[in-house]
Amino acid sequence: MDLLNYLLRRLALSAFVFLAVMTITFAISHLIPGNPIAALLGPAAVEYPGLVVKLTQQYHLNDPIYVQYVYYLDNLAHGNLGYSSSKGFIPVSTVIAQTLPYTVQIVFFAFIFSIAFGIVFGVIAAKYSQKAADTGIRSVYLAGISSPSFFVALIFLIAFTFFFRILPSGGAVGPSIAPPNLITGIPMLDALLELNFRYEQSALAHVILPSLSLAVGATAIVIRVTRASMLQILTSNYVRTARAKGLSESTVLFKHALRNGMIPVVTLLSLLFYGMMGSTLFVENIFAYPGMGQYVITALTSNDYPGIMATTLIFAAIIITANIVADVLYAVVDPQVRLG
Repeated sequence: MDLLNYLLRRLALSAFVFLAVMTITFAISHLIPGNPIAALLGPAAVEYPGLVVKLTQQYHLNDPIYVQYVYYLDNLAHGNLGYSSSKGFIPVSTVIAQTLPYTVQIVFFAFIFSIAFGIVFGVIAAKYSQKAADTGIRSVYLAGISSPSFFVALIFLIAFTFFFRILPSGGAVGPSIAPPNLITGIPMLDALLELNFRYEQSALAHVILPSLSLAVGATAIVIRVTRASMLQILTSNYVRTARAKGLSESTVLFKHALRNGMIPVVTLLSLLFYGMMGSTLFVENIFAYPGMGQYVITALTSNDYPGIMATTLIFAAIIITANIVADVLYAVVDPQVRLG
């Protein structure tokens, strides 16, 4: 019951945060200079002034801002995100349904890589503190923390596609490979479900560099936090007691120390996710990966107001959800959190 009450409080706070994001997004979009209808129509706005008047009335742009806000909320409640001028005036919801799964793919692999390798090397660095292994790992994570994702992406692009020529330079799959049938909406998962190994192999080759570019900095942070946490725990009284009982070092390390050492890492998960989602804007454009990050840049450079507003809300919803999951995991690992 304690955990349920904690979850309900977090959901209520998250709903308030999402409403605030919707309001701020709406307000900022109305403060941007220029006429959104002119941006929508482009040169046609000059040739067809009657169409401008009609669309202005249709979207209630002459009404007071609070009236426009009510219509905006009503459209969102009905799933109407508008039409994307940068994508040939197709519904924004359709564009997001096409691009978001690709962003999910690279963030998923980057997240798994960061957590797995970050924890493993963090534990190794703590176990062999002040030795050669620890020194080498610390050198690597300092380099990783100091390198932004777009810089890492450019280095990987030059190294693995120009010099070594072992990985593709861009795209989500080979141009001659047909996409899998729509099952879950995530192409790599759909290909796996229908045993389309040709597509899966090509997609894996294309996802490696974008995912690694996102993962390098996050992995370095996980290593640093895991190492610091484990060093503190390995000198605690209960670990000394476990060793005094004659337990093996691996049992002490993984059964007694690691769970408590993971509490700071769990707290870090949502922050890592935020960073990865934000970095997709740069990484997807460098590798021409057709995800939502690339769509955001296209919408920004084309004054695609519906696209900008909708993607902002989608990113906010994803980040809020990730934050709730991290908070619940933290409460499960450390029950004292539920009392706060």
